[in-house]
Amino acid sequence: MLIASSAFINIMSTWKLIQRRCYDLLSHKYSLLVILVAFTCIFIGIVHFGEVWLVWSKEQYEAVFHSFNDNILGRSFQKKLCQHVPIDVVYTWVNGSDPMFLQSLQKHVPVVDLSAAASRFSDKDELRYSLRSLEMYAPWVRHVYIVTNGQIPSWLDMDNPRVTLVTHEDIFLNKSDLPTFSSPAIESHIHRIPGISDKFLYFNDDVMLGAEIWPEDFITQAGGQKIYLAWWVPDCSEICPWAWVGDGSCDHACNTTLCEFDGGDCQTTDIPVDSEIMEEEDDYPYKYLQDSRENNELKLLSILRNKNINRKDMSASTIQTLYTYNFNTTKSLHTFRNLGNSNFTDLETRSRKFDDGEDYKSAKDFKSSLYSRFLHANMSSRTAYHTKRLKRYHNMNVVQPNNSVKFDKFTYPNQWKRNARGLDTYAESLLYVNKIYNAAYGLERRRVPAHMPHLMDKWIVNSMQEKFESEFKKTSSHKVRDPEDMQFAFSYFYFLSSEKRRVSVEEIFDMFDTDKSRTWSDREIRTLLSRLYPLPLDYDLVMEFESEIVNCSHRVNLPKVVNVPPGERYLDSTLPIVSKELILNCKSVSKKIQSKFGETSRYPHEIIKAGKNEIFEMLTSNISLTVQLLDEIRKDPKKFICLNDDMDPIRHSENEIVRALLNDFYRSLYPLRSSFELPSQYRNRFSHRHELFEWRANRAKIRNLLLCLLALLLLFAFYRAFYYYARRLCRIRELPTFLV
Repeated sequence: MLIASSAFINIMSTWKLIQRRCYDLLSHKYSLLVILVAFTCIFIGIVHFGEVWLVWSKEQYEAVFHSFNDNILGRSFQKKLCQHVPIDVVYTWVNGSDPMFLQSLQKHVPVVDLSAAASRFSDKDELRYSLRSLEMYAPWVRHVYIVTNGQIPSWLDMDNPRVTLVTHEDIFLNKSDLPTFSSPAIESHIHRIPGISDKFLYFNDDVMLGAEIWPEDFITQAGGQKIYLAWWVPDCSEICPWAWVGDGSCDHACNTTLCEFDGGDCQTTDIPVDSEIMEEEDDYPYKYLQDSRENNELKLLSILRNKNINRKDMSASTIQTLYTYNFNTTKSLHTFRNLGNSNFTDLETRSRKFDDGEDYKSAKDFKSSLYSRFLHANMSSRTAYHTKRLKRYHNMNVVQPNNSVKFDKFTYPNQWKRNARGLDTYAESLLYVNKIYNAAYGLERRRVPAHMPHLMDKWIVNSMQEKFESEFKKTSSHKVRDPEDMQFAFSYFYFLSSEKRRVSVEEIFDMFDTDKSRTWSDREIRTLLSRLYPLPLDYDLVMEFESEIVNCSHRVNLPKVVNVPPGERYLDSTLPIVSKELILNCKSVSKKIQSKFGETSRYPHEIIKAGKNEIFEMLTSNISLTVQLLDEIRKDPKKFICLNDDMDPIRHSENEIVRALLNDFYRSLYPLRSSFELPSQYRNRFSHRHELFEWRANRAKIRNLLLCLLALLLLFAFYRAFYYYARRLCRIRELPTFLV
C-alpha cells in the first residue's frame, strides 16, 4: 500500500511539473512558434515512419500487397491472370533525323549513304503508338525500358515511374564498342538492363498489338517457352536446298563451303567448290523468303507432266527430291526448259522407270545428274552474267549522294562477294548463325522466328553468350549490321531448343515408376518397352529384356526391398523385384534405357508455327498498295502487327504520303493518349539524356544552395528570437556578499 501510494505521488508530481513547464512555455511570446515547430517535427517523423513501414511491408508481403497490381496501370488483374510472372518490356529506339545522330553516323561509318540512312533509321512515331497499344492490350506488364543512344522522344513523359530510359553506355560491357548503329549489337546487351525482370518482352518499335495478349501467349502452363517460327532460313545456295545437305548422298551442287560440303556427304568424292552461281537479285524477307516456293516447285512438276511423266506411283523419296528442287527465278526455269531434247528425253526416261517399278538405283543419283547437266549447260552464259554482276556491285561500292541502295547493303568491304545472291545483311547473318549452330548442335533445317514480341529469359541469354562468347563479342564490336552478326532472336530460340542435358539412370527409373513404389511393376515395364522399341512390340525383344533383368538379379546381391505393394507382377510373370539398385547395377539394361532416354531438352519449350496471330508486311512507296494493305489490317487486326519500312529513299513525295497514311492508320487503331505521353501541348525541353542530366544537376545545385541560405536565415531568426530568453535561463545567480 505504501509503495502504491508513493508511486501515485511521484506520478502526480511529475504531471504537475509538466503542467507548470507548459504554462511557462505558453506564457512566452514565442510559444506558438515553438509549438508549431514541435508539431511539424512530430508530423514529419510520423510520415517518415509510415514510409519505412510501407516499404518494409511490401518487401515482406509482396505476394499479398504487390502481386497482381504491379503493372503500368496500377490495377489488379488477379481475376484475369492465370499465373503471375513479373514481365517487363524492352524497346530499342532511335531517331534517324537527329542532326547529332547523323553527324556521329557519318563520322564512324563514312561510307554510308545519308539519304538511305535517314530512311533506315527514320522515326515515324511508331514507338508512341506501340506504347499506346501496349497500354490497351497488355496493361499487366510491370515496367517499360526504352534503350536509346541517349536520345529522348519529344513526347515521352520522363516523370512516369513506369518507364525508364536506358542508354547504350548503361548496358555495354566494352565501352570501346560505342557508338554503335547496329541493332544486333544493341540487342545482345539488353538483358543487362539494371533492375529488369528475369523474363522480359523485347519489342521493336514498329511492332504493335492488335488484340489482347497475356503471359500465356508466351509461356506454357508448365513454365516452358513458346517459340513462334515462320519461314525457313534461306537455302545455302540457289541450286542446293537445305533438304539435300546431309542426306547421305553427294550432291555436286551442295559441295561448297557455304553448304558445308553437303554436310560431309562429299568428303571422298569431288573437289569442293567455293563459288556460287549468281542469279537475279531477290530481297528478304518479302521477296526471297516469303515467296511461295510451292509456285516454283509446281512449275517444275508441271513441266514434267507436260512431258508425259506420270508421278502417281513414284516413290516417296523421288517425289521429295523433285519437290525440294527449287528455282528462285523464272529465268532459271526458262533455262532449264531449254536444256535440249536429248537431256530432257533422258530425264523423261529416268522418270518413267519410277512409274514402271524398275530398279532405280537412287533418287539422289537422279538429282545429281540433273544438276550437273544444268550447270554444264549454262556455265558459259552464267560466267558472262557473273562478270556483269561483279562489275555492277564493284561500281556500286562508290556510294553516290542520292542513290537508292539500301543502307545496310554496302557498309563493309567487298560486299558484292557476300551479297551476290541479293540477300540483305539480315538474311546473310541468319546463314552465319545457322552455320555456327550446325557445328554446335548438328545439321538441322531451321526456321526464322516470327516478327513479333519475343519473350526472353536473361539467365538463358547469359548462358548462350557464355557458350558463344567470341561470336557475341564480334557482334558487339560491329558499328553497323554485318553478315557475321549473331541474330538475337534466332540465336536465342535455337539455343533454347537445342541445348540438352544428361538424364541419369535414377531419373529415368523415377520417370517410369509412376506409382512411386520404388520398384517397377510389370505394367510399368510394359510402358517402358513401348517407348523403348518400335510398335508393335516384338515378343523376342520383350523376352530378351526380361531375361537380362533376371540374369542381373542372379549376379547382383542386393538387399530385399520392403513394402512392395501387392499386384506388382502378373500371375505368369517370372521377373524378380525390379528396384532402382538392380537397374543401376545391370549395365546392359541401364545402357539401353540411357541411350534412349538419357538426353532431354535443358529448357522446356513448345514450338508453334507462326501465321495465325501475326501480321508482317513491308511498306513500299506504292501508295495504292499501301492503302490496300492498311485496310486489310483494319478489317482483321491480329495480335501482333509489324509494318517494316522498305520505301525507296529517292521517292520523297510518295514516301511522305505513305507516312501520312501510316500515321492515320495508327491513330485510327490507337486514338487515346497513353500514360507514357506528355499532354499534347507539351514537349520535352531536351532531346538528349546528357542535356537533361546536366540540367538536373544544375537544378540540384541551385536547390541545395537555396536550402542552405534558408537554413541560415532560420538559424539567425531563432538566434535573435531566443537570445535574451537563453541568456536569462543560463544566467548564474550569485549570492550577495556580506561584509563582516
